[in-house]
Amino acid sequence: MKYMPSRLKTKVFQFVNPFIRLPTMGLDISDRTIKYLRFLQVKDKIRFDLFGEIEIPEGIIINGEIQKEADLVKIFSGWLAREGRKTRSSFMVVSLPEEKSYVRLLQLPKIKREDIRGAIRWEIEANIPVPIDELIYDYEIIEQSVAWNEDHIDVLVTAFPKKIVESYVRVLKSAGIRISAMELESQAIIRAVRRRHADNLVRAVADVGRNKIGLTIISAGAIVFTTTVDLGGNTFDTNISRALDISLEEAVKIKMEIGLKKTAYEGKIWGALAPALSVFADQIRRASEYYQGYVEHAHNAEIKVAEVILTGGNANLDGLEMHLSSILKIPVRRGNPFESFGEKMIPAIPPMPKNKSLAYSTAIGLALRGII
Repeated sequence: MKYMPSRLKTKVFQFVNPFIRLPTMGLDISDRTIKYLRFLQVKDKIRFDLFGEIEIPEGIIINGEIQKEADLVKIFSGWLAREGRKTRSSFMVVSLPEEKSYVRLLQLPKIKREDIRGAIRWEIEANIPVPIDELIYDYEIIEQSVAWNEDHIDVLVTAFPKKIVESYVRVLKSAGIRISAMELESQAIIRAVRRRHADNLVRAVADVGRNKIGLTIISAGAIVFTTTVDLGGNTFDTNISRALDISLEEAVKIKMEIGLKKTAYEGKIWGALAPALSVFADQIRRASEYYQGYVEHAHNAEIKVAEVILTGGNANLDGLEMHLSSILKIPVRRGNPFESFGEKMIPAIPPMPKNKSLAYSTAIGLALRGII
């Protein structure tokens, strides 16, 4: 069975007509940083135009929830003033925090498409522990191959508490930002890293950020499961800092220089990182087991996760792929956020090093929405 996300969607997260061709910028908002990136579409080519990063002081956003809206408005307003016309003339595709989302893969009986929305509302009330009037939700149908005549429809539902979405919208609009659409970080990342050719392989995508790891299982390019792990680069840095009795700044530098070399610093770095990496690998296993339980009802679907793709700034930890692969017994590789471009990119070589591009995977995927 081949899974393909359908184009049939609710319009909850869409703010402008998707067929209007305007300069679009990806805006990846996390607890401590804002990454932005803009592409321009030139005929059948995509021009790499602008990118950058803004630090957010601690406490303004906590676990994806905006705590100090006025302070965040000032940060965005200052950024718009500094960057000038390019940012002010752009429509923004904005990430929503993965940890505040409810993502559910629902199995509906075979019904008419015009009846799906009503059926989804009923299923949401049964599957999500928040009153439906307090949610904003979107959905996509996971299409089955025409060769199969199943007795059900699989639908991926993404829901957020209204107060979370409305908080982000208030801040962005107060700063003068024009929103084109909002979507999950994982949706954007998958858009960036999935290969151009179609296949039925199942992949786990791990976005290794500063404060968290986002895990997503995809089957033939369609998301079937997503979760967030409270583990990230800061955990690695803190563990090294304690093991070597050094500052966090020194720990970050050593982490990027040494990576997972078992003999470095008398094995203290390895000893500091190994427990967290074991938790990381265990979470990938658990996500894979969830998927295997899901495909029991999906005829001809691949059952096992074939590979793990790493993205995010902390995916650059030297030796991480080999270590995880040895534990999980499947291939692990670093993703390429420009994988879906093919020969469309101008210039052909991106104006940022590959290791830096991993940190921009979400922003790249956001900026690509509506282009490819």
